[in-house]
Formats: sequence, C-alpha cells, structure tokens
Amino acid sequence: MTGRSKKYQDEPIDENELDETATSEQEDDTGTGEYTELKEKIAKLEQEAFDYRDKLMRKAAEFENYKKRTSEEFVRLIETANEDLLTTLLPVLDDIERFRKNYNPEIRTEDLNKGIEMIFDKLNLILKNFGLEEIESINKEFNPDFHDALMMMEKEDVASNTVVDQHEKGYKLKNKVIRHAKVVVSK
Repeated sequence: MTGRSKKYQDEPIDENELDETATSEQEDDTGTGEYTELKEKIAKLEQEAFDYRDKLMRKAAEFENYKKRTSEEFVRLIETANEDLLTTLLPVLDDIERFRKNYNPEIRTEDLNKGIEMIFDKLNLILKNFGLEEIESINKEFNPDFHDALMMMEKEDVASNTVVDQHEKGYKLKNKVIRHAKVVVSK
C-alpha cells in the first residue's frame, strides 16, 4: 500500500467525483488558455486601433495639405483670371496709342471715323469672344433683373413700363448680369 490513510483506502471511490475533479483541472488549463487567447486578441485589437489611428492622422494631414494647396491654387487663379482678357486687349490698346501719336486735326473726319469704328469693332469682337453680351433694352419691357430705371416719363403711343431711352448700356457675361442698363421707362 502506498502512503494513503486507511480511512480513504477502505471507502469506495465515486466515479462522479473523479469526473468533476478531472473536469475542473481541464477548466483550469482551458481558463489559462482562454486568458492567453483573450490577451492576444486584445493586443491584436490594440495594434489594429493604433494602425487605424495612424492612418487617420495621415489622411487628416493629407487633407489639410490638399486644402492648403487648392486654396493657394484658387488665389493664384483669381489673380491671373483676367490675364487672357488683358493679353487679348493689348492690340486694341496699341491701336489707340498709335491713333493718339499720329492724330492730326487736319485728317478728314470720315477717315477718323473709319479708324475709330475699326478699333471699336475689334474691341467688341474680343469682348464677345470672352462671353460679353449687350443687354437689349430699347422698346423692351422694363425688367429689374436687367435694367435700372433712372426716371419715368409719359410717352404717347408707347405701352406703359416700356424702356424708351437708354443712358448706359447693360452687359451680361455668360448669362450673368455684370452691369444693369440705365434706362428711362414710360409711365
């Protein structure tokens, strides 16, 4: 006999107790395994969270750089927006300058008028090519979207609220009114 006491040797061994003891020992082993597994899972999730945070910070920095870059490009675009128009207008400026240098009061009026008309037509063509459009006003119904009424006057044989005179032309740039026509309207 081994070192067991006589009391325990004589008692029959209950198999249910053996199963419970074995199960509890297995649970201890499994508990340690679960603990290790959970610890590894937590470490993995913490690493994923760190990676996502790092990615988020990088994307936020990229977005800030993008905003700064587009803002600078927008400012540059605004500063140079009129460059094409002004470059195209330079020949008209040159024509006017040549006219001023070569102006001779003895020139016939019709030649002078012809030269001025050519410069005016050239300027009009350039402006139309850039989308500038004159607002037609005379004999049209007054429209506050296109006209500024300077005064009203009675005019026979003209319907009420009709533009009868224009003091200053109005213009649209690509369908946007950039200057209202200054007009006189019939009562």
